[in-house]
Amino acid sequence: MSKRNISGRNLDKAITSDDILGKKVIDAEGNYVGISERILFDEAKMEFIGLGVDKGILSKGVLIGKNYINKITRHAIFLKIRILYEVKGMTVFDRCGRKVGVVSAVKLEGNKNNLKYLEVNLGAFRKNIIVNKELIENISDSVLLNIEKSNLIKLLAKEK
Repeated sequence: MSKRNISGRNLDKAITSDDILGKKVIDAEGNYVGISERILFDEAKMEFIGLGVDKGILSKGVLIGKNYINKITRHAIFLKIRILYEVKGMTVFDRCGRKVGVVSAVKLEGNKNNLKYLEVNLGAFRKNIIVNKELIENISDSVLLNIEKSNLIKLLAKEK
């Protein structure tokens, strides 16, 4: 049965909520993020502003702004970015490949996906340390620092 259109625009190829809700959300590196569960609209402007993503029973959901969405397909929603909250639990290595610790917390700048610092657990009975983004060389399957572990410890001691 055909539907009548009174919008003044051709809406035949428009994306509907059925095309978005319940779809897998995949980050820019191909990692599974979660399932889209909410569509977010600006009430005053009546425009799409983002998605709510369910990450499962054991994880907090995440809100993703529309500027971070690359494309929506029949099977999944693809992001332009890697969600930095996903760094929690990753192993941190110094520039020589020595293990420094494990990321215990991620601090972002405001409501953006911009890293401010990582909190790193050094191991049994040791205090966590703060690693500012300037000390991070790369984040992929692990976090690689641009400094040696011994120099990192000296730098942190000076800051206290």
